[in-house]
Amino acid sequence: MILKTTAIPLACYPYSSTSRIVHWLTRHQGKVSTLLKGALRPHSPFRGEYALFSTSELLYFTQRTGTLHTGKECALLHPRPAFRRNWRAMQSASCITALFNKTTPEEAPCPELFELFEELLDLAEEYGHSFSFLGWAELRFCAHHGHAPQLANCTLCGAAESLAFSVASGGTVCTSCSKEKKLATLSSPPDILAILRSWQQADQPTGAVKTQLTAQQKNQIVDLVGRFMRYHFNSVEYYPTLNLM
Repeated sequence: MILKTTAIPLACYPYSSTSRIVHWLTRHQGKVSTLLKGALRPHSPFRGEYALFSTSELLYFTQRTGTLHTGKECALLHPRPAFRRNWRAMQSASCITALFNKTTPEEAPCPELFELFEELLDLAEEYGHSFSFLGWAELRFCAHHGHAPQLANCTLCGAAESLAFSVASGGTVCTSCSKEKKLATLSSPPDILAILRSWQQADQPTGAVKTQLTAQQKNQIVDLVGRFMRYHFNSVEYYPTLNLM
């Protein structure tokens, strides 16, 4: 069977001296893997028609057994050239792509996930140079998967005072609950929780990227959000781009 779908590369690997394996996130089939035969040859029809962070139209033959399919054609639709000029934005796009690649199962269709990936890459072109953009994007990703951290109240009793961040509890817990339940908590000053709450409530990153942060605040945000994501997404080895700091 031949399938056609909109797709964005998640990762590319050499298969031979002239061929490549490309993992894609597709709009209609979820994450799929294709063998692009002869993709590295000078006159290959695949050359210039796909790239990391770019959207292409992909045509491929499906295999009855196994998950490695054979690419037939692809055509570049949206190249996102800003990532070639702005290395900080490119780093944000790399982190976002790695996150989707590590957390998306093979061939589990989810058009909404593809739309989120495409939206975050589009926004990264404009805002990805900012450290705050990546934190905002990570919280957006968590919310999409139903893992948005609860930051305004204690996740156990609903109290709004004396809060500390507990990864295992899915957000903040008050001092009384953390002692009673013997929960491990992380250093989470009120200003950090307020910043994360404001980012979490924003539909667009325009406000987040204007946030003025000290080096200490950046380190605390990286620690809190990074630990939360690694815990709730099956210990994924995913790290935000510290070079944006």
